[in-house]
Amino acid sequence: METPEKRIERIEIRLAIEDLNRNFCHYLDYDMVDELADLFTEDCSYSHGSRMSEGRGEIHALFSDRIAAGLRTSRHLQTGLKIIVHDSKRATGKSVCLTFACDQSPPISPATPFLVADFIDEYLCSSSGRWRIHRRHIERIFTAAENRGPVKITGK
Repeated sequence: METPEKRIERIEIRLAIEDLNRNFCHYLDYDMVDELADLFTEDCSYSHGSRMSEGRGEIHALFSDRIAAGLRTSRHLQTGLKIIVHDSKRATGKSVCLTFACDQSPPISPATPFLVADFIDEYLCSSSGRWRIHRRHIERIFTAAENRGPVKITGK
């Protein structure tokens, strides 16, 4: 049987990971690249299709290049987060992300989904107690006809 202390620890871990995922979408949508990259461990991996970024520096470069490529309005809506807490330092998760994206300023019409994808994640907790994304793989499930693939592979 789970002790009250373990139950509280599990709840705290779940809340930290939920915040981590909310922050990922927020920082991505509002071009907060420094904050976004800091959500990952130093030795992380981040993959989307055939695109692979290794380490926090490559993730920072990827999203800095995304901003430099020109106007991009996006909103990422993440839901269905399923978390498995393995121990006090490691957890895994899977969720669904619905993305709206367009290369123009809002308001944008019509509002049609650009991508629906699964996020398949591994999370680690540092010695300071901060949870970060160690691995994130984006698996494309539904794509809009105009979606040419992940940023950096397509140039946009």
